[in-house]
Amino acid sequence: MPYPGDDDDDTTSDFLSPRQNGEDPPPADPPKCDNCTVHMGFYRSWLHTRKAILPHVTEALEKYPNYKLVLVGHSLGGAVAALAGLDFKARGWDARVTTFGEPRLGNKEFNAYIDDRFNITAHHEANKFHRVTHAGDPVPLLPLAEWGFGMHSEEIFISESELPFSIADVKYCDGDEDPHCIAGSDDDRPAWGVPTRFKFWQLFFAHRDYFWRLGLCLPSSATDPREWYPKHRAGDGLDDGTENVEL
Repeated sequence: MPYPGDDDDDTTSDFLSPRQNGEDPPPADPPKCDNCTVHMGFYRSWLHTRKAILPHVTEALEKYPNYKLVLVGHSLGGAVAALAGLDFKARGWDARVTTFGEPRLGNKEFNAYIDDRFNITAHHEANKFHRVTHAGDPVPLLPLAEWGFGMHSEEIFISESELPFSIADVKYCDGDEDPHCIAGSDDDRPAWGVPTRFKFWQLFFAHRDYFWRLGLCLPSSATDPREWYPKHRAGDGLDDGTENVEL
């Protein structure tokens, strides 16, 4: 579907002023994106949650004006985080976005629009949008390029498929579809010839590795959930058959 767009007509549009109880967010004034199209399912996912989210973000920013606004998402959540980041920028909010296993969102014009709106430059560390991918993950290669979908730039690629990986296995990629990163993984296939984008069993492995086996969300010194926080250690009720209502 076209981008920017909305699910309402011009007279009842919630794009400029979402109808929701609570704080009124600033109106959006997105620059026109010529010939841009975006995946309808991803876009509708953001539109359907925007009314509930924007008033809370508005309230938080008014209460904590010096805090950074950070969006993080995995898989479909990565697609929604990217679209939310564009929406926030259109409202004058300076959002930072990091996605993991983000699918292809739209056509090449739309991806160029993302690069422009986030002012992506060759100075990777200074950029405010980063797209993390992992070798073997089929999701960043979907929907198919044959259907007109592509990737935007500022990819950070984890090239080691076997765990654990080292810092040497993590690299910044060049441009929208660096052939040395996830975009080129279909050319690196086993003899039986299944391209990475069709290895759907990797949804249970490579696609979850960002948080599952890589442990990016876990304390580095703990492997047992009971050791993550003091309240979960011995004597907290976990071993005596009683229920811990905070879990």
